[in-house]
Amino acid sequence: GGDATVVNVVISLEELRKELGTATLGFDETNGHTISAAEARKMACNATIIPWVLGSDGQVLDAGRSSRFFQPIQRKALRLQQKCCQAEGCDMPPEWCDAHHLNAWALGGKTDLKDGVLLCPHHHRLAHAPEFTHERLPDGTIRFTRRP
Repeated sequence: GGDATVVNVVISLEELRKELGTATLGFDETNGHTISAAEARKMACNATIIPWVLGSDGQVLDAGRSSRFFQPIQRKALRLQQKCCQAEGCDMPPEWCDAHHLNAWALGGKTDLKDGVLLCPHHHRLAHAPEFTHERLPDGTIRFTRRP
């Protein structure tokens, strides 16, 4: 019922851009826990996370944003607009769906209605699974395709 846990992830811009890059949980690179850049991106969607992106000389390039969650009024608006999970062929009710950023919040996506889409937990996991791609169709639904 209180504030979500805040996780600080330290990563260089170069490592963030690499698929196999690494990040450190916490501020101390020698005592921190190392995770992949992909895991850091996943965490940014499922937990309150403040990414600290560093340049080559350790200067802070981005101190992140801690208010990435869709606000209650935005979720209500998404429910009114979308009525159910937006995955193609899914009719899971909006009350059981997550608000998902089409453009990843960890990579600069905005927490606004045009970038938000309701996805049921199953399709939300697919949106982050590396073995799937997804695209928004002209009618606004999301099509998931397994990568070859």
